[in-house]
Amino acid sequence: MTPFERVLRIAQEQMTAVEQGDLESAVARLDERATLLASAPPALPEDTHIIEQILHLDRILSNAIRERMVAIRDEALEGERGRRALGGYAVRRSDRPRVLDAVG
Repeated sequence: MTPFERVLRIAQEQMTAVEQGDLESAVARLDERATLLASAPPALPEDTHIIEQILHLDRILSNAIRERMVAIRDEALEGERGRRALGGYAVRRSDRPRVLDAVG
């Protein structure tokens, strides 16, 4: 099996993980792919189809990563809005000192 075929197999396994909702496992395999590609010989014309398949799967994976990043950002923003809303109910102390009028 060529390094490109191994990368394709990993990319397919990453897609399976993404389809099962396990984006973290898919992302964890990126270093493994990078190592394979770093040691791979130059691509030959017969590798073109395999590389195109890898690129196609990579686009899908990058979209899944982007969607997750946006979801995390939105969750963080929603949490911040909630904290601000709760802050509106806080008891505010006046800067003026309290003065009691006493008769007597």
